[in-house]
This record gives sequence, C-alpha cells and structure tokens, in this order.
Amino acid sequence: MSEALRVTGRAFRLWWGQMLLFMVLNLAWLALQIPIVTGPAATAAMYVVARRAADGELVGPRDAWRALRAMLWPALGWGALNLLLAVVICVNFIVYGSAPGLAWAALRLAWGTLATLWFAMNLFYWPFWLAQTDRRLVLAFRNALLLYLKAPGFGLTLLLLCTALIIVSVLVTLPLAVALMSWLALIGVLAVDSALHRPQSVAPDMGVELDVL
Repeated sequence: MSEALRVTGRAFRLWWGQMLLFMVLNLAWLALQIPIVTGPAATAAMYVVARRAADGELVGPRDAWRALRAMLWPALGWGALNLLLAVVICVNFIVYGSAPGLAWAALRLAWGTLATLWFAMNLFYWPFWLAQTDRRLVLAFRNALLLYLKAPGFGLTLLLLCTALIIVSVLVTLPLAVALMSWLALIGVLAVDSALHRPQSVAPDMGVELDVL
C-alpha cells in the first residue's frame, strides 16, 4: 500500500511540474472523445506523453500531436475491443438488469466482475504496451493482469485510488476536464515502472514474456 501511495504522490508532483501542459492535453483528450474514433488514439497519446514526462523529458504540444498521429493505428484495435465489451456489458445490464431469480443475479454479478477486471487491466495496458518490444494487445493485457496477481496489495490499492479519482472528478466536473486522464496516465506509467524495477522482478524478454514481480 505504501508503494502505491508513493507512486500516486509522484504522479501528482509530475503533473504539478507541467500543470499547464497537462491541463491543455487533458482538455484536448476530452474533446477527442466526442468523435469516438479519435478517442483511443488520444488516450494512448496521453500515456506516451506521461511516459516521457516520467523519464524526465521536456515535452510540449508538438510532441503530443506527434504521439497522437503515431498512435492512431495501434490504438484502433484496443479501442474496438473496449467498445465491443462495453456494448455487450451495457446491453446485458439493460436487458437483464431487473430480471428476477438467482440465476440472473449471478449473471449480473459475473458481468459486473468482468467489467471491473477489464477496467483494472486497462489502467496498465498502455504503460505495458509501451514497455514491450513485442507490442501485441494480448501480451499487454496479460502483463497488466500479472501485476494484480503478483502484487495484489499494490495493484488493488492503485485501482481503488484511481476509482476514487474518477468518481470525484465526475462529481466535481472540473478535474474531469483538466486533469483526470493525465493523472491516470501518470499513475499508470509510474506503477509499471515500480513493478518492473522491483529487486525480485524477472523480465528477460519484454517482447515475449514479462513477469512483472
């Protein structure tokens, strides 16, 4: 838990150090969600910028624009998969949300669990994808899942903190517009850094197999 708090604290310090840039990028990210098709690339580009900021690089709007263009195609598969799962889960809850009976309750629980797990893995998908030499979608999701399995306290604490940030940002509105996605991206890249650089890490070939802890 303490490591998760350290990661979150460092993410906020990095955001504060380049606050104006991240505010502008977060507003751009929010606007790019409206056309839908540009949303995945905007999200991936935010993680690219966060990765470079975490590495101590000076980044600007031009770098973010280049990242957006570079991530257009890689982000499409990830975005399409997320859209498909979101539609399937939402339809199931809408259609069967009020259906009586234990079997339907169990089904709703299963879909809710799947949605939570999918959200949890997406927090670390792009940081792992950027770290891998073999940038397959399935490998990045596998590594995100491994983070939770091998360090459940670390992963679940970050998941709870990020969920709290999302809830507060949506309720207050202002953080949603100027900070939320950049916060999540910074937390994600720093969390993966922490996992990969632990003394017991075994990561012989990041393109093939990555044991994060």
